[in-house]
Amino acid sequence: MSLPESLERAASEMVGMADQIRPANGDPHRLLEDLSLEQADQLLAWILTEEPEAAAELLDGWGESEQGAGIVLAVSDRGISKTARKVLRRARHRLRSQGFAAGVSVPTPFSSTTQRTRRISQAKDRWQEAHISAPDFRGTRVGYLVDPHPTGGARLFEIRFDDARGILDFKIYHAGRSKVRGFLRSLTGGSEQRLFDVDRDPLRALVRRASLSQPLDRPLPSGFVEWRGRLFSRDLDEQPTPGELVRTARAADLPSLDAAEPLDLILSEIRLGRLGPWPPQSAWVGDCMSAGRAAVENLTGKARTEAIESWLNGVAETLAKQTDPVWLAHQLEELAWVRWQSVAEFETQGDCLPLLAVANSIAKQDGVIQKVSRARVDGIFASFLVELRGADEEGLDPTEGSATSD
Repeated sequence: MSLPESLERAASEMVGMADQIRPANGDPHRLLEDLSLEQADQLLAWILTEEPEAAAELLDGWGESEQGAGIVLAVSDRGISKTARKVLRRARHRLRSQGFAAGVSVPTPFSSTTQRTRRISQAKDRWQEAHISAPDFRGTRVGYLVDPHPTGGARLFEIRFDDARGILDFKIYHAGRSKVRGFLRSLTGGSEQRLFDVDRDPLRALVRRASLSQPLDRPLPSGFVEWRGRLFSRDLDEQPTPGELVRTARAADLPSLDAAEPLDLILSEIRLGRLGPWPPQSAWVGDCMSAGRAAVENLTGKARTEAIESWLNGVAETLAKQTDPVWLAHQLEELAWVRWQSVAEFETQGDCLPLLAVANSIAKQDGVIQKVSRARVDGIFASFLVELRGADEEGLDPTEGSATSD
């Protein structure tokens, strides 16, 4: 049910507030003007309880003002569904990252005398958001920064970047706020969640770090160059990235893990394609495949199997030598942050610990990067290995098969 429909239902059931709810016609900003603080708190609590699917739009709208942010931060989450708690938690996280803070001992229902404080100075328009995707199989991510546009609406920055390959694309969109919200909500909600809420500074730091890896033969996008000084300046060099934040937050839990168990788990996930496998340049992959075909040419049986294994070991050794341990540890930490966010609603972050443990061991234990590299090779060439092993799995040489079919 849409927010206007939900508010109409609220007006029908909360008769004493109907004359304030209906004239707003579903506009969250108009509601704030017409409702008292106590009424606004009661309405938000009702929406969260009865119409959780419509709550996100109301929370977004009210989060754009000092008064509305205070109501969102103060409302009780008792008795609301899991879906509503998740929506409310996201809205509060976004507000706190923007500098809003609720005063202590906020009563419920909301009292008009409750005091609220802010950690930073007053701004005319505070609607800002930041979201980031999980790394894909190459390690590429997409980040979104949202700022209010001076002429109205919102300015949406879309950045596609990679720690190893720099800034791949940089686009700027100007659209109405409802349209921007709808676009982001389609990517941040549901079982197919593709974006995760993130604080602005860690995302900006991550993008700046990627920009410093830009290859000399591929200039930075002109849009990025134009906005670099305002969004990705040098003062972010000391700002932790999302992966560094989760590493710090969960550091105390790492010593309790058995060293071998996390590594075995992560190697298995890489081979199955659930993580990485971060292949190098396409030309490298193609060259390796050509070498693999040459290595098994005219071989069958045990000889073919041994040739395949020798080829895999050689490719893994080459990949290990070409892999920067700092880069690989960073990739694992960033994946740990994604898992940390994914399971936050269940109030446990255990799934991120194996990734952090392996990232931590890369620089401390001999052979870890070699094992990870071999798992990456198994993942990169999983389909190709079916081709190489195909003849022996069928029990005959391809040339013999074509001869018997004539």
